[in-house]
Amino acid sequence: MALGFMRRHRRWLFVFLWLVIAAFIILYIPAFRSADAGSPGEAMGKVGDMPITVSEFQKAYLRQRQMYERLYQGRLDAAALRSLGLESQVFDRLVTERLVTLEARRLGLSVDDDALARALSTLPEFQENGRYIGSDEIRRRLELQGISVEEFEASLRQRLLRDKLEALLTDGVAVSPADVEREFRRRTEQARLEYVQVDEARFRPAVTVSEDDVKARFEARKADYRLPEKRVVSYALVDPDALQSRITVTDADLDAYYREHKDDYRQPEEACASHILVKVKGGDEAPEGHPDADAKALAGQILGKLKSGTDFAQLARQSSEDKGSADKGGDLGCFARGRMVPEFENAAFALDAGQTSELVRSPFGYHIIHLVTRREESTPPLGQVKEAVRQAVLGQRVSTLASEKAQAVTDALATGRSLEEAARAQGLQVRKSGAFARGDAPPPLSPPVVARAFEMKAGEVEKEPFSAGRGGYVFVALAETQPSRIPDLKEVQDRVKGDLVESAAREKARALALEVRADAERMGLEKAAVARGLVRKETPGLVGHGQPFADLGAGAALEEAAYALPEKSLSEPVRTSAGYAVLRVLDKKSFDAAAFEKQRASLAASLRRERKGELFQAYMSQARQRFTIERNPEVFRKLVG
Repeated sequence: MALGFMRRHRRWLFVFLWLVIAAFIILYIPAFRSADAGSPGEAMGKVGDMPITVSEFQKAYLRQRQMYERLYQGRLDAAALRSLGLESQVFDRLVTERLVTLEARRLGLSVDDDALARALSTLPEFQENGRYIGSDEIRRRLELQGISVEEFEASLRQRLLRDKLEALLTDGVAVSPADVEREFRRRTEQARLEYVQVDEARFRPAVTVSEDDVKARFEARKADYRLPEKRVVSYALVDPDALQSRITVTDADLDAYYREHKDDYRQPEEACASHILVKVKGGDEAPEGHPDADAKALAGQILGKLKSGTDFAQLARQSSEDKGSADKGGDLGCFARGRMVPEFENAAFALDAGQTSELVRSPFGYHIIHLVTRREESTPPLGQVKEAVRQAVLGQRVSTLASEKAQAVTDALATGRSLEEAARAQGLQVRKSGAFARGDAPPPLSPPVVARAFEMKAGEVEKEPFSAGRGGYVFVALAETQPSRIPDLKEVQDRVKGDLVESAAREKARALALEVRADAERMGLEKAAVARGLVRKETPGLVGHGQPFADLGAGAALEEAAYALPEKSLSEPVRTSAGYAVLRVLDKKSFDAAAFEKQRASLAASLRRERKGELFQAYMSQARQRFTIERNPEVFRKLVG
């Protein structure tokens, strides 16, 4: 447990600080290596009348990449970066910034120089001993980062504009007392149940349905079987998997790639260690640990035993308070620098293999560290990573080829050529999809493709490609529209029959559940279940809102019954995903009025923030519909291809 805390604490603290800095500072990062990526001022996209330039995208992309590389401790190769969809993430974030600016302009919002100066003078990172450090010191610090004052002010102004827009849109969001109580109950109420479930599946084989029954149900409920509007598209798929056979990778290619990307395969210095931890209490209310002096004394006694010859692993199992490693004899596995808190890390990497440290104090308590082995930083030769290099080169070239083919199809469509002509010129085949309704997504079509298909007119061709996943692209043209209609009985006969069987089986399950409940009132749930050939079960422990009640699953009906039912009393049959269940509450953590009063204010504030965030995100989704969003595929391909 402490190991998990150490690792998470070190890494996430570092990432958090980095994100805070990145939020206020636009790092100067040189342009991409590609010589033909376009000039810095060239537009690679446009939102309304506002361009997104090559220079902006480059800086934002490399800043985001830097964050991921730090997060993954340098273990993020080119293929992994591509799988993250970093390019799309960055472009989308820049689109959102433009939308904020356009919406603010539409609503008459702006951030003047006075507001900017006030914000600047109150930023926490520009305060020392409670005082503003001054513009000269700020300029000096920015210059050390290679950042101009203008860049920094533009970044801060954009953030303030977003805050202003969000405040205008969401300051009216209110949370009622009932909302707060409901949220408190959702977070705190728990129940442990015994139950008997009657599965309706047991009755289905015995249900018989006649043709007259099917016809009668269909005639009475035709509207329930109305077929939705459907679309059929013609599509051309640029499939990276299919392109692999066209790529040849030689040993010379592997060698060149390896030499250029050697650092990607570097294996950092690692220590493999065990430890014994005596925790220090983090405060008077902390449930674990000892006062500092007591913890130090206990750790000293353990160290004395080690020095007198007691086996480290045996003593770790007996005495270590790190539950995560104690059962393994204190074994922490292997870790690189940056994975542990500094005090622990510095001590571990200062040891020689086989050596045991003196007491080491960290925020978690007192450690005794035993270094098992240490591996020095190294870069494996090409022979050891040849297959990984091959996959990286292949992936890079397939991605480039897919982008080139997609661009060629886009260019051809822009000149008025048909989808069939454009696809044939690139060796691609045009296929027809099956008929699909809104909300369907038959491969290789994605939800955005389906949504666009329902906006298109018959024969219309979408000239820009859609992502087909894994670096692929798909082009579509609307081939056919099938209007919503009432079907003939023969088209939905099996569905109608299935509904009749389900309905009959469900009623039989409910009837049996009622009998079980009646018996349980007299003889208890266990005997009532056995008498009906059923099984009484219990949830493994207390279950909170939103969690499954063992094999009963989850659902509103189950939660309403479980948390409203008094202890030891039986429920009426409750609908479950499989049938019906009879419940009895064995134990519960009910609504705590005193705790609610203590948390009411903070919970209300948290709930309001959450709702404000949801409202703002919904508003920005609508903003995307009000402004035209364009992307220059050729420039985009040159930048990220």
